[in-house]
Parts: sequence; structure tokens; C-alpha cells
Amino acid sequence: MASSSKIRLSPYQVRQQGHRYWTQLRQALFPPESADYVKWRHEFLHKRLGFGLWIGLICFLISAGHGLYIFVVKIETIRSDVEKIYGQSQLAEQWRDITIVGFFLITGLLLCCLLLQKTCWGKHYSVVVFLLFACSVNGFVTQIISTFYSTPVEPSTIVFLAFAVLLPLRWPLHLLSQLLPIGYYTVVYPLLGITEVGNVSIFSSVYSASTFIEIGWVCLICNTGVYVYERLRRSEFESRRELQIFLHAISHDLRSPVTGTSIVVQNLLQKATDDQVEVSTDVLNRLLQGSDRQLALINALVEAYHADGQKMLLHRQPLQLSTVVATALADIEPKLIQNNVDLHTSISSALPLVSADPTHLWRVFSNLIDNALKHNPSGIQLTLRADIVVDSGCSILGTNQPVPAKQSKANLNLNRTSMLCCYVKDNGIGIPAEQCQRLFELYTRGKRARYMPGLGLGLYLCKQIITAHGGEIGVVSEVDKGTTFWFTLPLATSFSSYE
Repeated sequence: MASSSKIRLSPYQVRQQGHRYWTQLRQALFPPESADYVKWRHEFLHKRLGFGLWIGLICFLISAGHGLYIFVVKIETIRSDVEKIYGQSQLAEQWRDITIVGFFLITGLLLCCLLLQKTCWGKHYSVVVFLLFACSVNGFVTQIISTFYSTPVEPSTIVFLAFAVLLPLRWPLHLLSQLLPIGYYTVVYPLLGITEVGNVSIFSSVYSASTFIEIGWVCLICNTGVYVYERLRRSEFESRRELQIFLHAISHDLRSPVTGTSIVVQNLLQKATDDQVEVSTDVLNRLLQGSDRQLALINALVEAYHADGQKMLLHRQPLQLSTVVATALADIEPKLIQNNVDLHTSISSALPLVSADPTHLWRVFSNLIDNALKHNPSGIQLTLRADIVVDSGCSILGTNQPVPAKQSKANLNLNRTSMLCCYVKDNGIGIPAEQCQRLFELYTRGKRARYMPGLGLGLYLCKQIITAHGGEIGVVSEVDKGTTFWFTLPLATSFSSYE
């Protein structure tokens, strides 16, 4: 029987495999979030904090008032009961002092949280207000006070459940607010030698195990509930966002051909004499082409967002890029005139054909040109051009680096795949570097993501289309000096046919 040898992995392969497992676990626990969702969640947390703080203050005043009544008015009864259970009657006085000090300190902290929640600082740092609120009522502040009286206090599991109901967002925040009093009870108290309530140890008691099990189960239930609730809300939010993208595509992409057709009809009506209009063949062809584009675009949109927008269907064919650009410019011509755009087009009809979907490629040019008009003042200079580049040369470049200029046939390695690189350049106000890095992304992460909501719906569609074609898309920009969007497309003909 043939012996089987085990495959041994090198240290590098072990690290790579571990990194992959860690990445998959991190993506499962922390799925990517759009900037709009992060912004909505932050605002939701801020609003819920105001409601939760009032509920927390009222509940605390009721429970603390009841505790003050017991420890002040019924102190003799409490002293007698404590001596029977714990063997030390002075515990009643210690608990009374802890209750009185805690009442005033926690009430002050809750009022401080209410005031902070109304300020700009509190709106910006809602997480800090949340943690301060949680630590005030979950037993953590009381534990710190009780340390000076050498009396341990258990975490309040009821408060854990209340927070999961009132503020069901950001399970890591709930976990942190739970770990603080639990860690203080299980780590800080033993380090300080505070492990007994009277003559009863908090760790050797028969009931200590059940106490820790109860705390663990409550934390697990709370955090699981918050996690599931937030996943459902995020799924609902992103579904609405997908619908928003679909509506954006319809409203934007259909507007240009419809506007172009309307202008042609208006010009014909202005030239009408005796209720009759003479229509040339070119005008009829243009109207017919516009109607065909609208129908093709509607079909493309339905196909593109079929099955929840997870897959984009393409109808590839050999295309002359100059024809697609001319069509896009004809549809957007009214906006070009309205914005006094100085247009320069150097896309030659001698360029080789590209393998692309004409409707989707029209959408890319229309979106990029419209984006330049929308975010720049009137009177800008807009340049459209296309060059042949080596695919591997483009793929190593990031979105902040320019794509190499056109290379001669002699300098190109014919063993590499050649691509046609298209440029849409303007000399407008430019885009900040931090936005360039995530301009095409629908999902963004990072601590500054919430300050960039709503960016890149049209650009995200462009990236989807170019990626589906097997190309790349990027942007090179500098503030006050202009922006250049570039993207690559595969050629439909061999490079040897290009002259």
C-alpha cells in the first residue's frame, strides 16, 4: 500500500492562511457598511439616547428613592436582617452610605448626560455619552463607590436587558458596557482584597456559580438580540439604498435622451409655418435613435437590477468608441450649452473597436460627463480622449496615479493584452484626496465614512459597468486644478490592425 505523506506548510503559508481565516471572521462579524447607513445609525443612536436618558433617569429616581426609604426609615429592620444573614450589622450602615452617595452622584451623571446629549459635542460623540450613561446605571459607578467601603456590589443584569431594548444598536458598545462592571467585580475586587460581604465570600459561596452563569446568559442574550436587530435594520436600509440606486439610474440615464428629443421637437415647432413642419431625414433618424436608446436603456436597467442587482448582464458587440461618445454628447448637448462648456474631443474613428455593451457604455460616458457638469462651475474645459495602453500597465496603478499615456506599437509587449483607456478630464474645482480613495465605493468603512454620505451613486454604477466589462476605472484629481476620470475597455480587434 502506498504511503501517504502529509503536506507541510511553510511559515509564510501558515500566516497567509491564518490571515484569510481572520479576514473571513472579521467580515462575518463586521460586514461592510455604507456611509449612509453609518450616518443613519449615528443619528438613530443620538435620538434614542435622548429618549433612553429620560427613561433611565425616571427609573433610577424611583428605584433609588425606594432604596433611600428602606435604608433611612427602615434602617433598624435592615440592620437586624443583615446581622442574621451576614453576621455583621454594620453592613447596613455601609449600604446606606453607598446608596446615599450613589443617589446624588448617579443623578448628577445622568443630568450631565442629558445636557451633553443636547450639545454639538454630544451629537458628535454619542458613543461616549452612551458609555457614561450605561456605566452610571449598570452598577459600575456604584462599584467604584463601594470600593471605599470595602463592600463588593454585583453588576445589574436588569440594566443590561433594558439597554438592549432601549438602544438596540452597536453590540460592541453593549459588550463593553457589560465588561466594565463584570471585570470590576471579578478582577478589581480580588486585586484589592474585597471579596467578602460580611462573612460570606463572593466566590466560594454556593450561589456564586449560578450568579456568574446568570450574568453570562443575560449578556449573551442581550448582545445576540442587538446584533440580530441591527443586521435586520442594515439589511432593510441597504435594500432601500439599492432601490435608490435603481431610481437614480432611471431618473439620470433616461433624462438625457428625453431632454434631447424634447429640444429637437421644440426646435421643429418654432420653425413651423401654417401649422406644418418640414422634417428632414436626419431629424427623424435622430428622434428614432433617441427612442431606440430609451427602450434599450429601460431593458438594460431591468436586466442590470434583476435578482436584487447582484449581476449585470451585458450584450457585447464590436463598437466604434467615437460613435458611442458622439451619441452621449448629442443627448447631453443642452447641458453643455447651458453650462458654457469648452468641449475638446480627440477620440479618433481610427481607434480599434472595443468589445462592449453600447447602452451601458453610453451610460458611463453620460454619467462621467454629467458628474463634471454637476460639481463644477459653468465655463469649464472638458476634454475627452482615448489611448491604447497595456492592460498590466493599468492594473498596477491605483486610482490616485495617472494611467500612462499612449504608447507606440514598438514599445508595447505584444504578449500582453492591450486595452483602450478612455479619459474624461475637466479643469474644475477638483476632488479632495480622501474622497478620491472611496469615490466609486457603495460600501465604505473608516471613522470618517459618516462624513461622506451619498457620494458615488452614478460613479458606483460606472464602476459596476466597467468591472463587468473586465476593465478598471479610477480618478486622478487635485483641488483647484481639475479632475481626470479614466477607465479601460477590452479591444475587439487585434492591436496589429491599429494604424
